Amino acid sequence: MVIFLSDFHLDQWAQYAGPANWYSLAFPSDWIKDDQDGVLQLSPPGRNATLTISCHWKSVLPHTETGAGLDVDFDQLFVRHRNIIKRPPLVIEHESVAYAGEAIIKKNSSWWKSLLARSALFQKNWHHWNLWLIREHSIQMVVTLFYEPQDREELLETVQRILHSVELNLNPANPPELFAHEVLQLARKKFPLISSQIIPGFRIKFGESELNLTNFYRSYLSSSEDYEQNIVSALATVLQINEWGEEQTEPELLDIQDRIMPILISQESWKAHFPNFVGENWIANLAILYVVDESRAYWYIHEKLLRKWKISQEVLHEIALTNLDHYFMQNDIELICMSREDGPNMIIQSKADAYNASQVLSPSFYQQARKFLGSEFLAGVPNRDFLLALSLSESQIIEKIQHNIANDYLNMDHPLTDHLLVVTADGVSEYCGVS
Repeated sequence: MVIFLSDFHLDQWAQYAGPANWYSLAFPSDWIKDDQDGVLQLSPPGRNATLTISCHWKSVLPHTETGAGLDVDFDQLFVRHRNIIKRPPLVIEHESVAYAGEAIIKKNSSWWKSLLARSALFQKNWHHWNLWLIREHSIQMVVTLFYEPQDREELLETVQRILHSVELNLNPANPPELFAHEVLQLARKKFPLISSQIIPGFRIKFGESELNLTNFYRSYLSSSEDYEQNIVSALATVLQINEWGEEQTEPELLDIQDRIMPILISQESWKAHFPNFVGENWIANLAILYVVDESRAYWYIHEKLLRKWKISQEVLHEIALTNLDHYFMQNDIELICMSREDGPNMIIQSKADAYNASQVLSPSFYQQARKFLGSEFLAGVPNRDFLLALSLSESQIIEKIQHNIANDYLNMDHPLTDHLLVVTADGVSEYCGVS
């Protein structure tokens, strides 16, 4: 089924969502954005100024024991400070306080280390700054603006607009540490006879198996109400697989041939977690591996199975592509087409599926998509369950799409690549930009 949606418009200001979706804001699209380790730094073009924004589970900044809990103890924060005044709070729905002044910054303070290393402003001792603290429930946003005095008025006007666009999540997701403890408690509650414990690397040891929580956490951030079901299902699958005998772990080819599917993963994930499974490096830091589809899960095909079956990897690839086409013919797949007056220009898979991204490997998918997008088109596969295809004629929004794909890659579970791909009759290659 194909659904056509009306045209969309792009705002002049860029939209940004913070880590764990704790907050969102808008900022001028010509400002330079640097996002590292959960800290957002924005710099206006042609100005020696930095606006730094971060969110924390409760506050990591020193504060007094009295008042609203948002009063900063500047003696702990700065080596020296002067001319500090309290400014009016922001006119937003969240609790906030604001200060301005000058200070010498503690260079050994963990809070300022990354900022000191990334800004030319800190080549002198005294710095002009404004600071805002914004709080909602368990999360607190810390915003600092460092600037040259002659730029103050113009910068503050824009920064005020940025801060008035801030929306803190009223129901924030737990940080990774708390999430891991909740998973541990869930495992012990649902499977009390199986030993479980948290181990380094954001993992949980469940019986004799280890479960990496990264993808579960990403899924939890996008849909927190489903995470318990996902965790319990995964743990039950682990128990089931641990009880398999040789008949299930080393089946005959004829028994599972119609359930062999191709699947894309990142090359880093292949090397780190599946080094002995059949696969090959592909493009855009992707690798193609092969799995056997089960009712609620899948398992990867080991190299020793190929030797048992006495087939080549090329034959395995052809079997998987044939099954991929049959899979999407048998399942009612709904495509969303975003269109302009002269016809469709974008196709999105509307329902998440573990094999959505794999469709870029399929000649049948190419033949279907080219009817709407032309003989050459772009594809984005930021994660395993998502596929977007875009006409190359839409050059004015390709940069925006690239940004969205990169953002989804950072936030979705089972991330694949932040690169766009070019799909043609001759195959797939990495997109290198608009000529």
